[in-house]
Amino acid sequence: MSLRTQTSLLAVAAALTLGIPSAWAQVTPKQEDAAQLKADEASLARERAQDAKDVKALKADKAEGKMSAESKDSMRVYRDKQSIRGEKKDMAADRKGSLQGKEDKTELKQDKARLKADAHRQQRDNKHGRMAATSPDAEKVYQDQQAIKGQEKAIAEDKAKLGKE
Repeated sequence: MSLRTQTSLLAVAAALTLGIPSAWAQVTPKQEDAAQLKADEASLARERAQDAKDVKALKADKAEGKMSAESKDSMRVYRDKQSIRGEKKDMAADRKGSLQGKEDKTELKQDKARLKADAHRQQRDNKHGRMAATSPDAEKVYQDQQAIKGQEKAIAEDKAKLGKE
């Protein structure tokens, strides 16, 4: 068999296997929009399920006192309070007038100033809605809610598009 006949046989085989291009099913824009709407609705259901799961985890973590339910700012304030408590214990154990007692007193003053600054930062971040004032769990819930809003908007657009056609 020559190369020319092999090539033509391959072309015929490909045409028979793949079919004639004009015979392929054509997807209309309306069918495409309907499929997109169905996909968006399925995605919305997944997003709502994930949101419910994250809200449940947030509530459970808060109830158990887990750190994932705490924001960065509240963790700073918590650590500052722990540091102050530790310094006070150290000062109680020190002898009066000792060098160690003086150092502990200085550290206590610094820790109190740090606590005041961190508490102020936490209040400011809460007031302005900054992410540093949001716990990782609460951030997941927020992202889920944003995704749900986006899916609802996409579904509304898809329905409007289908209604026009």
